[in-house]
Amino acid sequence: MQDFLSQVRKDKQKLIALAVAFAVVAYVDISFILKAQFKALNATSAKVAQLRADLLAVKRDLLVMQQDQGKEKFLGQVKKLVLEGELLSLLENVSEIAKNNAVRVTQINPVKGSGQPVKPGQPKSLFLPVQIKLDLICGYHSLGTFINDLENSEYAMSTEDIKISPETTGADLKERVLLILKTYVKL
Repeated sequence: MQDFLSQVRKDKQKLIALAVAFAVVAYVDISFILKAQFKALNATSAKVAQLRADLLAVKRDLLVMQQDQGKEKFLGQVKKLVLEGELLSLLENVSEIAKNNAVRVTQINPVKGSGQPVKPGQPKSLFLPVQIKLDLICGYHSLGTFINDLENSEYAMSTEDIKISPETTGADLKERVLLILKTYVKL
C-alpha cells in the first residue's frame, strides 16, 4: 500500500506539473498568439470590406461606361445628309473610296428622282431621293470592301442594285460592275 501511495503522490506531482504546463501554454497562446491572430483577422476584415466597396464602385463605373459606349455607338451611326449644293462633294467622296479600294470608276452619274407626287393639301417633302449610277471595273474582294466602306461612310447612302459581268478586255480577273447607290438630298 505504501507503494501505491507513493505512486499516487508521484502521479499527483506529474499531473500538477502537467496542469501547470498546460496553463502556461494556454496563457501564452491566448496572450500572444491568439491576440495577434485576432488583430490580423480584424485587419483582414477591414481590407475585405474595402475591397467589396471598391468592387461595387468598379461595377457601377463599368455599367456607366457601357451605357456611354451605347450612346457613342448611336451617335457614331448618325449619317450626314447631302445638301442640294453638296452633291459634288458626295461624288468626290465616292470616287475617293473607290480609289482607296482599287476600284476603277469608268462612269459616275447622279440621277435625281422626282419622289412621290405631292397630293393637294399634303406638305412637300424636304428630301429628294437621288440615285448614283456607277460603272466600275474591279475584283470581287475590292467590290466587297468598296461597298462596305460606302455604307460605313459619313454620308447616308445604301446599295440599291448591283449587276456584275465579266470584263473581257483585260488579262486580270476583273469584273464590270453596274452599281446603283441611293441617297437623299436635303432641299
